[in-house]
Amino acid sequence: MKNEFYALLILVILLPLTACNKSEKASAINESDYSGPPVKNDWMISWLSANPDTLNPVLNTDGYATQIFPLVFDTLLFWDAMTGKPTGRLAESWKISDSGLEYDFFIRKNAKFHDGSPVTAEDVKFSFDLIKDPKVDAAHIQNYFQSLKKVEVIGPYQVRFYLSESYFRHLIMLGLYEVLPKHIYAKGDFNTLPQNRAPVGSGPYILEKWDQGRSIELKRNPDYWGLSVPEWKDSYNFERIIFRIIMEESVAAMALKKGEIDILSPNPNQYVKDFVGPEFESKYYRLKYSTPDGNGFRFIGWNLQRKMFQSKKVRQALAMLLPREEINKKMYKELMTLSVGPLPQGSPKLDPSIKPIPYDQEAALKLLKEEGWTDSDGDGLLDKAGQPFKFEILFTAQSDEVERIALIYREALRRAGIQMDLKALEWTVFLKDITEGNFDTHMMAWGSSLDSDPYQIWHSSQSVKGGSNRIHYKNERVDEILTIARTTLDETKRNKLYQEFSRILAEEAPYVFVFERPNLLVASKRFRGVLPIGVLGPDGDKFFTPPGLELYGKLEAQ
Repeated sequence: MKNEFYALLILVILLPLTACNKSEKASAINESDYSGPPVKNDWMISWLSANPDTLNPVLNTDGYATQIFPLVFDTLLFWDAMTGKPTGRLAESWKISDSGLEYDFFIRKNAKFHDGSPVTAEDVKFSFDLIKDPKVDAAHIQNYFQSLKKVEVIGPYQVRFYLSESYFRHLIMLGLYEVLPKHIYAKGDFNTLPQNRAPVGSGPYILEKWDQGRSIELKRNPDYWGLSVPEWKDSYNFERIIFRIIMEESVAAMALKKGEIDILSPNPNQYVKDFVGPEFESKYYRLKYSTPDGNGFRFIGWNLQRKMFQSKKVRQALAMLLPREEINKKMYKELMTLSVGPLPQGSPKLDPSIKPIPYDQEAALKLLKEEGWTDSDGDGLLDKAGQPFKFEILFTAQSDEVERIALIYREALRRAGIQMDLKALEWTVFLKDITEGNFDTHMMAWGSSLDSDPYQIWHSSQSVKGGSNRIHYKNERVDEILTIARTTLDETKRNKLYQEFSRILAEEAPYVFVFERPNLLVASKRFRGVLPIGVLGPDGDKFFTPPGLELYGKLEAQ
C-alpha cells in the first residue's frame, strides 16, 4: 500500500565520499547509545532497480515510482504502519453515511502545495475527476472507482463522494489516492504535461533532480505543513532522499556493502547469499517480517491468446515441470514459500485445502499426451499437428534472480521435450511488450496491497489496453465472483467467495505460481527508528540518524 513503507525503497544519485570517512562512521554505529528524540539531518540513499516511466501517480503503472509518490504527494488518509489502522492525512476527519454510499472528508486548512497554494476541496475533486476522464490514460485504476458517481465540493475544505454501490475497499481507495494541485495539472494535455517528470504535490519532499536512468533526488520541504501536526513532528527526518537507479541487482548489492547505498529491499537470493555474516550484521539491520496481506508473488504468465496455452491440461503440465522445491533449496536455502495462487498461504481468503503443485515430469507428460503433444518424429521435441512445442519467455534484464529461475525451468522443460527460449529486456521495453500482448509467456511479480482486491488482474473486463489482465484470462464464474465480492461487506461471506475463486485458479493454472514474495529489508544501523516492526512493517517515515553518525547532512537544531 502507498503510505506504509514506500519511503524505505528509496534511491538516488551517489555523491563521491571517501572510503575513510564511511569506514570511520560505520565503526561508530554500534558505539552510539543515543536515546534522544529524532533529529533532522543526514541523507538516505536507496535503490531503484529500474527507471520510472512517469512521476504522475494517475498515469503510473509500475511499482518504481510508487516509492516516490508518498514523499512528494499527500493523500486524504494513510494507514499507520504500527497499528495498521487508518488515520487522517490531508483530511483531519471523515464520516461515512449510514447507507455507506456517501463519504465526506474535511481537509486540513493549513495544508499547502509546494508552491504555497492551499490544498482545497476543488483540488480533491479535480484529482478524482481525472480517473473518469476518457482522455486520461488511467485504465489501470478505473476499475477501483467504477461505483464513483460524482465528487461534490460542499465547501472550501469539505468534499463529498457519491457512490452507486458498496465496495469493501472504498475507504482505502478514496483515502490512498494522491491529491494533485488543480491550478497546475489542469493546464494542457494531462498525459503529456511537463509535471509528469517534475511533479508538484503537497508532500514532505520536493523533487530536486531526475537524472534519467541514474538517479532521482528529493530534498526535504522546509515548509511542509504536516510538521505542525504533532504525530508527524518526528517524521521525514532526512535532508535529502536519493534514489539511485541500478539495473543490475549484483551491482546494487556491491554498492550497499561499500556504503554507497543505505537501504534496500533485497531479492531473496541476495538476502541469503550476499547479506549475511557477523561483520555485515554488525553494520546493517537484516529483517524478514510478515504483513496481513503478504508481499505479492512471482509468477510465469501464459498469453492465453496463443493457441498452445489455451488448454488447461497443457498449463497444468507446464506448472508441474517447474522444479520449485529444487529452486528453493539451491537458490534460497528454503527461505521461500511455494505459492498456490494470488493469495498468500494462511490468508482467510484462500481455500486451505489447496496445496503447491509438485514437480512431476511423468504426470506432466501424461497430460500433454492426452492433449496430443508427443514426439512423433523422434527429434527430441514434442509436437502436435506438425508444430513443435516451443515458445519464448520474456523477463527483465536487470534481475539475475529471474534469469536463474528461467534457466532452471528451461532445462526442466528440455528434459520433457519442450523448447523455451529466453529473452531478457530492459524494463520499459519489457513492460511495453507485455502490455501490448507481444509475448508467449513472461515472468514477473505482482505486489500486494492492504486488503487486496484481485479484480484488477483477473476480471475479463481488465483484458484491455492498459489493463492488468495481460494474459487475457476469461472465466464467467470468476468474473461473477469478483464482482459480487466487491460489494460484499461481510468479511466472512467475502472470504468464502475468494476461496472459491482460489480453487478455480488452482484448477485452471493460468499462471505458474512460483513463490510468495517475503518482506525483506536491509538497512544501515546508523539509522534509528527501524525497530520495532509494526503491523504493516517498519515505519520508514520515522527513520533518523543520531547526531554524530550523519554521513551527508548537517544536524538541524530542533
